[in-house]
Amino acid sequence: MNVETAQPADAAEIASVARRAWHAAYGEFLSADAIDATVDEWYAPASLRGTIDREESVFVVAVDDDAAGDGGDVERARDGQIVGFLNAGYSESVGNVVLSRIYALPDYWGSGIGTAMLGCVARRLVEAGYDRISAVVLADNEVGRSFYDARAFEEIGRQTTTFGGEEHEELIVAADLAELTDIDDRAQ
Repeated sequence: MNVETAQPADAAEIASVARRAWHAAYGEFLSADAIDATVDEWYAPASLRGTIDREESVFVVAVDDDAAGDGGDVERARDGQIVGFLNAGYSESVGNVVLSRIYALPDYWGSGIGTAMLGCVARRLVEAGYDRISAVVLADNEVGRSFYDARAFEEIGRQTTTFGGEEHEELIVAADLAELTDIDDRAQ
């Protein structure tokens, strides 16, 4: 397993990972239509390519070189299969780095790739002079909440969002980046 900088050519495969991860993570409390509509909007390959190319954005992928994958009609830019991704960047309005996306294929949950991606990104951000990171996680997302809890993120707020016409509570969590720089060595 390698954590690598995402490339624009990875966009379609990242979108495929997002769709599978979203259905697995949110399928019990969001409708399939709401998930598909959100993934179609938020993970459109053209939009992802722009985010990957954005200088102030850190976007990494976890690549399993031993897996060819079953991406269907997804054209692969790499020899291995992209099995996870993470995107973070500084937000003026929030006043710190925001982790906007972290997902892995469900078969890889608990394997340590999320931790490895977060540690890699934390090291890059600390080197760039940042000290804090925050994220938003749906309160009903037990997998996501467990991930952040296990990595020393603390709840700092709550807000409400709407998916598929229904309101859902979100938790705002944050952590010190310096504490995350070696987590891939500490936690799985």
